[in-house]
Amino acid sequence: MNVTLRGVRGGIAASSPETTFYGGNTSCVEVRTDSGIVLFLDAGSGLRQAGEELPESGEAHVCITHSHMDHIAGLWFFKPIHSPAWTTHLYLPAWLDPLPDWYYQCGLFPVPIERLRGKVIRYRIRAGETFTLGPEAGGGDSPVLVEPFAVHHPGGGLGYRVSANGAVLVYTGDHEITAEPAAREEAVNMLRGADLAVVDAQYDRSDYQPGFGHSTWEDWLEAAEKADVRQLALSHHHPGRSDQALHNLASTLMGAPKKGQTRVLVAREGLRFSLSHDTTWFPELQAADHSRSASLENDRLTQLMRELLGYKDTSTILDRVLAKAREATGADAGTIFLADGDDLVFAFTHNDSLFSADDAHKYAYAAIRLPISENCIAGYVAATGTPLNLADVRSLPSGVPYAFNDAFDRKTGFVTKSMLTLPFLDASGKNLGVLQLINSLDPSTKAVGRFSPEMEQHCRMLAREVSGILERKELEKRVIFSLLRMAAVHDPFETGPHAERVGAIAAELYHAWALRRGYSLDTIRHEKDLLRLTSMLHDIGKVGVSESILKKPGILTDEEFTVMRSHTTLGASILEEANTGELAPLARDIALHHHQKWNGQGYAGSGDEGRLAGEDIPIGARVTAIADVFDALISPRCYKEPWTFDQAMEVLRREAGGHFDPELIECMAGLEELFHNIYAAFPDKR
Repeated sequence: MNVTLRGVRGGIAASSPETTFYGGNTSCVEVRTDSGIVLFLDAGSGLRQAGEELPESGEAHVCITHSHMDHIAGLWFFKPIHSPAWTTHLYLPAWLDPLPDWYYQCGLFPVPIERLRGKVIRYRIRAGETFTLGPEAGGGDSPVLVEPFAVHHPGGGLGYRVSANGAVLVYTGDHEITAEPAAREEAVNMLRGADLAVVDAQYDRSDYQPGFGHSTWEDWLEAAEKADVRQLALSHHHPGRSDQALHNLASTLMGAPKKGQTRVLVAREGLRFSLSHDTTWFPELQAADHSRSASLENDRLTQLMRELLGYKDTSTILDRVLAKAREATGADAGTIFLADGDDLVFAFTHNDSLFSADDAHKYAYAAIRLPISENCIAGYVAATGTPLNLADVRSLPSGVPYAFNDAFDRKTGFVTKSMLTLPFLDASGKNLGVLQLINSLDPSTKAVGRFSPEMEQHCRMLAREVSGILERKELEKRVIFSLLRMAAVHDPFETGPHAERVGAIAAELYHAWALRRGYSLDTIRHEKDLLRLTSMLHDIGKVGVSESILKKPGILTDEEFTVMRSHTTLGASILEEANTGELAPLARDIALHHHQKWNGQGYAGSGDEGRLAGEDIPIGARVTAIADVFDALISPRCYKEPWTFDQAMEVLRREAGGHFDPELIECMAGLEELFHNIYAAFPDKR
């Protein structure tokens, strides 16, 4: 028996950016049995989308719990009741038999249900009267049995126990567990023996409203543990419960001590379960949603957010976000663009068909810009803030303003088909960038398919969470650039592009060195992330050096050079006191030691004290020293013309073992193309 949650909200549908992950549709659960029976429990707004995914003909069974709008509004928009190729068996509590007629008579729908094109057969059902579904009673020795039971809700209502294929599903509909002991025992009896129970947990104990007919999740958890329920899905979320609030609940449940073997999760629209009475005992069983259960998925999202908050550099964050989005959707490729004025700037890309994930960082510096306009797909999403989920970019709907640019496909031979493009928006709705995923691949056949609504929901949640992180990281980066601007007032060579280039070169050189030494990718990402930012501040101590020395076009005197050397200790002191958090120790080491030499003849202050040699020099200072000298040679200065890459590399190779770590110089081999991209990405302002 396969179960899909089609609507998990209560009260009223809640469609907004704050409900995209868990879903905004109201109550509806889809059940499909091995014998081919299709059953829906309740007909909230979630029934509409479920109907759109049905074939062109067949039979459907719809069981209604009660007459409140959040449980019936989807029925009149259900595709089968509008198709002569479909028969819909509608099961109504006996006292609600005239419900479809009332709906029309009260002016809630323009035509009577009998005038619709589909065939609708009504059944009157009562609590305790089990009935069998399907013309062949489910077939063989495995009939599909449905047992209605009474629930406690204003106006009355039914819940349903469905038994099929050796498994039991309990759907409570709306039910209030009151404080009376008898009511709590009743809840236990409702759930007893369930492999999956989908329950009304609209409240928690802090906002519970007695008499409104809904329960708290805490009460259901207690009942489920006493009833030995295998899996408990907390559903019928209050329309005001945001994704973040429900995500917090999921985190609470993950960390709560277990009193039994019940596996508890927060219901999410689109979540699927494959039920078998013999297997659902095991806690490692995963609900079939691309082989991920909701609780595990929520836990992974929590862990990802914690991981991302630990990174300081935007590039590393984007790499991780892109990897997780592709993992969740099976996307063969993906790109993230960041907003820069009126343009989108290429920030990070993955493409399994063209290069490995380990090489993705080499493409992070491509100098590609797109206008934020409605003419292209990414530009349209950035300009309007509207997500696009396109099944085939080569067959776009007529009349849309955007078009697919196939220049990349023509150049590389890659074939783009399906595409999911989402905006990163800050709290005020301002566009921060765009996430674009390409070609969702079937995990078994590798065929390209459309990005499903569930995939889109997951990525929307991810994009919204990441937008907040990007906002915070941008503020942190502004602290660094404010320090750089302070230095640039004194030293004309300490420009933003120079600092960006030194940071990027140092980070990529460290990456090559760490791979050579067998470091894990997680370690490399973390250290590289810190190094990129801290190496940008290597010369911050020059704010304490006279401009007459910094801007002198000729050779410095011994006295002037002694003053110049003091920028290392001054920089270390500034960075120790600056509000740079985790960056401070590494930033201090780089500022203090980036003029050390491998042979011990460098400096870390005005005098000879503090000299280090070889691997005693911190690795961050060693890579920054190479990056700084390389950029100084490549860049124009008032006293020299810019050198070529080959000329600069010859100087570095000549100084290997003297000025520079020889192993790091060896690691520069093969990085020339990457360095060219870095210079294209961060050119000097003219």
